[in-house]
Amino acid sequence: MDISAPALEAALRNMAHNKLTVSHETIAEDAFEVLARMKLQKRLFDLVIIDPPMFAQSDKQIEGALSAYRKLTRLGLGVLREGGTLVQASCSSRVDADSFFESIHRSAREAGRKLTEIRRTGHALDHPIRFAEGAYLKCLFAIVS
Repeated sequence: MDISAPALEAALRNMAHNKLTVSHETIAEDAFEVLARMKLQKRLFDLVIIDPPMFAQSDKQIEGALSAYRKLTRLGLGVLREGGTLVQASCSSRVDADSFFESIHRSAREAGRKLTEIRRTGHALDHPIRFAEGAYLKCLFAIVS
């Protein structure tokens, strides 16, 4: 799901290009609303990927961004099957990695779910970091029980 229909069209092209034939559906709506609705419908998934746009463009927006990440984590966990995989990313340079990762763990604890981290990642080798603020990509992979 993505609020951007063109982003979903690109995802479908990439799936076709890579000859992926997995079961899927595309939903062009706000993730906060869709995840809440899916939880009410008791829909469960083996994999939930949360990769929102930048939430904090200034230092004043950091707390709001962390709150939004926690809410997305909570909503994502609400539709994630026991033993499923959570992948959650951030591209907000103002939110440091430690705060981002802690926000995910905090939401999981509050939801009564346990995260077993598989990996934390940042920038790929083809995305060189030339200054401190350039290290803005962060991602967590975890099994959730």
